Amino acid sequence: AGVSVVRGVKSGAMGIVEQPTMYASKHGPVGFVKGVGKALVGAIVKPVVGVGDAAVLVMNHVSEVTSDKTVIPRIPKRLRRALPRLSGERPHCVQLVPFNERAAKAQKIVTGGESLDDIYLGHVNISTHLVIASDQFLWAIDRDTREPWCVSWEEISHFGMADKAMQITVFSHTGVKSRIFNVDSAVKFAELYQLLSMQVNKMGNYCPSDAAEPDKSIFNGGYGNIWKYQIAGIKAKQVTHIFGSCNRTRIRLGAAVKDEIDVIEQCFERVKILGSELPMFFKTLDEEAWHLICSWGQVFSGLSSRRCISASIINGTGVPIQIKSTKLVEGGSPCYTIPTKEYDTEQGILYPGGAIIFFGWGVVPSLLQVGNVFMNIETNAFVSDLSDRKSRSTFAMPLPGYQVGFLEKSYDDSGWWAKYWLLIRKS
Repeated sequence: AGVSVVRGVKSGAMGIVEQPTMYASKHGPVGFVKGVGKALVGAIVKPVVGVGDAAVLVMNHVSEVTSDKTVIPRIPKRLRRALPRLSGERPHCVQLVPFNERAAKAQKIVTGGESLDDIYLGHVNISTHLVIASDQFLWAIDRDTREPWCVSWEEISHFGMADKAMQITVFSHTGVKSRIFNVDSAVKFAELYQLLSMQVNKMGNYCPSDAAEPDKSIFNGGYGNIWKYQIAGIKAKQVTHIFGSCNRTRIRLGAAVKDEIDVIEQCFERVKILGSELPMFFKTLDEEAWHLICSWGQVFSGLSSRRCISASIINGTGVPIQIKSTKLVEGGSPCYTIPTKEYDTEQGILYPGGAIIFFGWGVVPSLLQVGNVFMNIETNAFVSDLSDRKSRSTFAMPLPGYQVGFLEKSYDDSGWWAKYWLLIRKS
């Protein structure tokens, strides 16, 4: 009983600190006010609930001691049978299999004991991990420490074999990173490969492995080391660089920057002279995209904070690309175009080896509007919708004759910015 009282008081006290901070990070000043209100209500209600729980426990114990009734022990319920799915595209088509306790426990993990809106697809036991696939997430639970690793399918770039192990590459805050899972047999590897393939259409970069040209392997595992590949239109061999790796750098605004237009114009002047004959072309472009975002957070801070998107493309097709339209479906600004010197502004043509940074921002969040940003890019090679946060609505779809892949999908943990790099190639 005493534990219930202490738990209620502790939860109410912690809420006073945590709730305003959590809501402010997600929704700005409006969220801060909302968080303070919830914290105050919690500080009053939670201790009272704790006292109530304690009283109920005491009364139950008194009743048990004074009652003459024979207590019948409860028989624990068996977990609900797990029915593996036939495919990720048809999650409601299941396989009728006998009860399996391990599969049932895996299902309980991904559905939260049927409290979460997710669907169990299947699982594979490998030497080091229990790998579980659900409709929304991929889980890998360490067999020794029981520590879970969980990512959404949209966060996964691609997967494949690496030295007799399964390599799963995911997008992170600072570029793509790979996780290696050792597999002790060919049978288990095949099972794991089949499990991951069920949701392959949701991954950011997947290309059939039977691509005819060897350099198409860049779409199946080369995004972390793009500088190793010969890309059509790129004149110079590029220095080692992972897109997104510069996102840790803190940049200070120059004295000449007075407002957001200064940030855009100065970036435009620096980028327009860049060309793919420079060995640091990729690295410099990535730094410029991050410079925009970092400067943005300093121009608009505190109560005037606004969300923003930086979405950039590289033409690796070897042929000109027509930029048909770029716009913010949601937002509070035009979609600014910041191209390298290979871009024809009048005709909207991006020549081979050229790159463009698209940038836009939202309105200040308030009670009437959330301030989200949603960007649409349409070209003769691909179309894409890009959100300011992790979202299933984010995609890049190639048009016939082309391939498009994400070099980077980075997001602010609090949802204030998103940064994308896309590479377009001929199929």
